[in-house]
Amino acid sequence: MKLVIGSFFVGWCLTLFDITPLDLLKDLTGTIGQIYATALDTVRWAADYILLGAVIVVPIWAIVAGLNYFQKKSQRKTSQSKKPD
Repeated sequence: MKLVIGSFFVGWCLTLFDITPLDLLKDLTGTIGQIYATALDTVRWAADYILLGAVIVVPIWAIVAGLNYFQKKSQRKTSQSKKPD
């Protein structure tokens, strides 16, 4: 059953690239090249958005992580100083 579901999913994905079984058998290297080119274009497209978002997200994340670190560090010092000898 898993093989049937996996085959269905892969077949469905190949139809997104307009690939038929005959095209796949006739020009296997061209088909692989087409899939590679499409995947590379998708990565290039996504990379622009990821980098643009990272310009805002990474500094905010760094500030929040730094504040959390210092807050936990000060809590540890406070709890250690309150321990009776």
